[in-house]
Amino acid sequence: MSEDDSIDRESLTSNTVAKLREICKKRGLLVSGKKSELVERILEDAGVVEEPVDTSEEDDWDEGDALVMDDDEPDVTRETVEEVISKIENVVEAEVVEAEVLPAESNEIQEDEAPLVVDEDDQPSLVISMPTLSSLGDRWKALAAVIVVVILVGAATTVFLQRSSGFEVAKLRYGDRMEFQVIDSSISIDGEEMLSVVRDSTGGILEPACGEVSMDLDGTGSVSVTEGPNSGAVETTDSLGRTGFLAAEKGISLDLDVDFEGRTWRDDSNTDCGNIRWVMSGNDLSMDSTSWVELEKTEVKRTDTSISFSDVDSVTTNARTVTYDSEGLGGLGALLPTLSFPLTPIELHDFFGEAVIKEGARSSDPDLGWNSDWKWEVKKEFRDDTHGLVYPVYLDHEEIGRCYGHATILLHLQDGSPWPVRQVADIRLDKNLQTNDCDFLVSTLSDELLPEGTLSISMTYSSISFSTGSSEVDWERNYLGSPNDGEDRPGTSTKRNWVDSMWDDTEIRQFDMEEAVSCLKSRYPDSQATLALESGGYIWRASWSRPTSEPQWNMSWVDEDDDSGWLVLQRSSEGCEILSTGSNDRGEVTWNRDSIPSTQTLSLLESRILDSERYPDLSPYVQSGESWNLQAQVGYRLSVTEDNEILSLLPGDLGDGKVTMTAVREWEEEGREKSVDLAMDSETGEMVIWWLIDSPSE
Repeated sequence: MSEDDSIDRESLTSNTVAKLREICKKRGLLVSGKKSELVERILEDAGVVEEPVDTSEEDDWDEGDALVMDDDEPDVTRETVEEVISKIENVVEAEVVEAEVLPAESNEIQEDEAPLVVDEDDQPSLVISMPTLSSLGDRWKALAAVIVVVILVGAATTVFLQRSSGFEVAKLRYGDRMEFQVIDSSISIDGEEMLSVVRDSTGGILEPACGEVSMDLDGTGSVSVTEGPNSGAVETTDSLGRTGFLAAEKGISLDLDVDFEGRTWRDDSNTDCGNIRWVMSGNDLSMDSTSWVELEKTEVKRTDTSISFSDVDSVTTNARTVTYDSEGLGGLGALLPTLSFPLTPIELHDFFGEAVIKEGARSSDPDLGWNSDWKWEVKKEFRDDTHGLVYPVYLDHEEIGRCYGHATILLHLQDGSPWPVRQVADIRLDKNLQTNDCDFLVSTLSDELLPEGTLSISMTYSSISFSTGSSEVDWERNYLGSPNDGEDRPGTSTKRNWVDSMWDDTEIRQFDMEEAVSCLKSRYPDSQATLALESGGYIWRASWSRPTSEPQWNMSWVDEDDDSGWLVLQRSSEGCEILSTGSNDRGEVTWNRDSIPSTQTLSLLESRILDSERYPDLSPYVQSGESWNLQAQVGYRLSVTEDNEILSLLPGDLGDGKVTMTAVREWEEEGREKSVDLAMDSETGEMVIWWLIDSPSE
């Protein structure tokens, strides 16, 4: 039997391409081409004639087997794949064109060419046959589906890996803005002393409440950063009324539905708190607050807050408060940032800095160098029903927890947002909750500043929308035009030490303090006030006014034995006249001359207050020409504590005493009662706070 007789298609097909090329080489045939071409070439050379094999079955690949998807896969994935396949099919159909059919060229040239002979050493160890478009036939749909799935899976894997690596919280940008909801929030106060502090500052809104009150809050709000004209920044003034500062302007607005419930008074004089329930529902409360944070030193220069409250009968009370840096508030200023921090959406980069937010990160990580009583920990990322993927972060204030209650915050953080997309604050303040672990200094401070009673706050914010601003806020920006620290600032050379009182030296008010005290001592030498002053006592509070044609002083005094009282002294044709007097229980006011600081004169301070360019929003309410409005009352107040070495170490010079210049004006206008109050630091000449209340007349 010849070798050709043993050759058939089946035996050749079972060989490798390399073996087939070796057979072609021995027969002097071309060794190039695909396996099927090599088989046909050998069969033709051997003279074997067979019926052509139908390969349609091989090419007819069931499209239903092209992509096997698990029944549990989301429908959205299947729809996405089918949509992409449909688009690919449309493109392929669009590319079908008519072509001119040309006759095949003669193969004679190919037959005359010398056969290509490849040595065995030149044969590749691995031959990969790349499919052509024509060889794919109808399989392109299946291939496209597989490619789409690979892309989708790859993209999902990439997102997952990026998400797991954590992120740094976004920095504020000029123009940033977030809208949010206030959900199921409440504030409750239990205890008359605690409630009285809040009631006195609400412009009569909480006047019917006594003993306890609760407020339920729901509504919407927004927090934003203004896109100002100076590369994003805006100009602002400081507590001294100086101009030239560039600042980032931050705003927060709230529109709330408020329901009140609590106890109310038994009598019309509001002296006997009963058990009768007081309910006031259907109220509207709106608040707009703007803060100016200086860029170079990142200090809050000023905060302007307006509040409008309307009850169910549409009776409206308005209030406006302008505060400056908290240092002027003494020890209370040290507590205010802690108490107010959880009550508005937290600025994340200001709090976390460059910390990476990822599962397991916490404030105790040694590389952070964390220096705050707020401790935090990041939990496992999860998908929130409203905001998508978020990292939950739990905050806890250690000192409050040990000393007077608790303060915890839950934040949901999302990459790219400078504020939490959800914030839940839970605060409870009560001096009676103090533990044995409380730091002694903090305990002393809370005893001095916190009133008796319980304050509970529950606030929940949830983001509705967020829009990104332009450039990042450029903190620590150097710029020209801002005043130096010592520029236009009262110095030590103009301070005076007390003798009987704070020095006045006014040139715009008749009957100044020095004239009044001199007249009191000479005309009423046996009065309690005179005896107190002659024995080392002093006037710790005084207020000048002109309710009639003659000016008068309302003076409060204290002596070394902690006996205290007050008197009203008016100028008269005889020099002065005591209109009324009174005394307090011993110890109600504490004598502590050593704690009285040297102060500026009332004359110097009032000249700055009445400069309309320093405080242009305040001047119209207190000024008349170059002097005070005739309805204004002007004076000062000294705040001291008992001689305590511990208190002298507390922030804000609480133990050293604080002297504040004050001014008050009350008047009626267009059927409404209005009042304005201000407080200025008598040592530095810095405005601390002023507020305006506008309420309906009774």
